Amino acid sequence: MSVKKPAVQPSAREIALLILLEVEKKGAYANLALKQGLDCHSLNEADKRLISEIVYGSIRMQAALDYLLAGLLNRPLAKLSPPIRQILRLSLYQLLYLERLPRAAIVHQAVELAKRYGHAGTVSLTNGVLRAFLRLERATMLPDESNIRAYLNITLSYPGWLVDYLLESWPAHEVKAFCRYHNQHQGLDLRINTLRTSREEFLGELAVMKILARAGALAPESLIVEEGAANLPALLAQGNFTIQGQASQLAAHALNPKPGSKVIDLCAAPGGKTTHLAQLMQNSGEILALDLHPHRLRLLEENAARMGINIITAMAADGRELPISYHGYADYLLLDAPCSGLGVLGRRADARWRKQPADIEAMADLSGTLLRAAAAYVKPGGYLCYTTCTITKEENTQNISRFLAEKPDFRLTPMIKLAGFFPNERDKKAALSGYLQLLPQIHGVEGFFITLLRKEGA
Repeated sequence: MSVKKPAVQPSAREIALLILLEVEKKGAYANLALKQGLDCHSLNEADKRLISEIVYGSIRMQAALDYLLAGLLNRPLAKLSPPIRQILRLSLYQLLYLERLPRAAIVHQAVELAKRYGHAGTVSLTNGVLRAFLRLERATMLPDESNIRAYLNITLSYPGWLVDYLLESWPAHEVKAFCRYHNQHQGLDLRINTLRTSREEFLGELAVMKILARAGALAPESLIVEEGAANLPALLAQGNFTIQGQASQLAAHALNPKPGSKVIDLCAAPGGKTTHLAQLMQNSGEILALDLHPHRLRLLEENAARMGINIITAMAADGRELPISYHGYADYLLLDAPCSGLGVLGRRADARWRKQPADIEAMADLSGTLLRAAAAYVKPGGYLCYTTCTITKEENTQNISRFLAEKPDFRLTPMIKLAGFFPNERDKKAALSGYLQLLPQIHGVEGFFITLLRKEGA
């Protein structure tokens, strides 16, 4: 059955449906499909927020929604057409999680969508399923914490393999907190461009524009926007900020390059950490920014130009095989390694469903290879900072242990500046040891791993 194209401006829920179909049928990334969907229509801020909530929520909580639908349907969910399947998911998401919305309106909109994208039988099915749901006692429909694996897998909606991995790594209460963190809205993280403004000045500018923001708890350039993020594009071109996670902002501070030094950013694009390094260097020195993909390097160059930074040279290259001329080049090297991304699942609603167990080993191998190659590019007496946005031992501590065993001229070194950002002794001690693993359920930021190494010599 071909999907009928709306002849007039579609409703917010219909736009959400079309975006979800792009993700399901074409494999589009949710964040890109959402941006494209919002850009194609003239929408007020309330509709943009509703569409974003429905799209991300329906994808994020898909395991819970499908579990409920399996109990409400008299046929397998997979047998329904993609439009009807997504109409049921997005409508059930609203009924279950968005209690501020009128239930009757949600059901009515679902029926209207079923009329457009289905036939009389699926219209009746849609109406019947949603009304049956409203008659049930919702508190008893999803597994509770007495069966912790089912609770994590279904109620909190995480793939079974990931639940098993986390439960093998941490106590159940920490796994539960980790999963809950990534199911909640955390606000939008910004990093202030201190070459042009200060955090205090920019907070005042945001307040004038009715953008509610607060200072981040760790990096001194960090801001968290809690309301009004839709107004930020009007400020972006000024170059006073960039979007970057709170924990990610600690990487440049861990390396802490001095002005005038030579720096390599081995996996640089799209340039969040690269431009931060340039800020700390006061836009003085040389930064060689490498990435395999030229189109991503163009984004880096655009970001640098927007922020008034001119010490970055972008080059498409494989960081595992740089020319001999770059051996012993860097006073400081940052390797923000490719990884499984399990520390940032909250940023991309579909990420949890795209990951597979094999990704952990594959990314550990790749990042380990890059780390060993990076050793050659650091001059004696120089520093190498290795970071990932994941929480697995294979990609983090095990990689570093293997590296230190193979490279006896490298030593863990204290991240003295970073230690000063933490109020508690546990994290200060970790930073001073040269290892730091940030965890959402403990630190309230994305999962992130940082290690600082020094190459012995002059």
